[in-house]
Amino acid sequence: MEKSVIKPLKILHWLGLSMLLCAVGIYFLSDMSQRVEGMVMIASLSGLGMVMMSPFPIALFLDWARKQK
Repeated sequence: MEKSVIKPLKILHWLGLSMLLCAVGIYFLSDMSQRVEGMVMIASLSGLGMVMMSPFPIALFLDWARKQK
């Protein structure tokens, strides 16, 4: 993979990780999880965060596999 592809995926990975951590923090540190709006927000943050995180390790593996002989 080209470096131009890896860098945006890395940014998306860290953005997704921060969204996931934000969802976990809201879940454990507030009472928003007791209301429907809070449940939707926590589920959306965690789901989108995990989706945004997932392509980066695959791209790293493909980059590593391409460099192997």
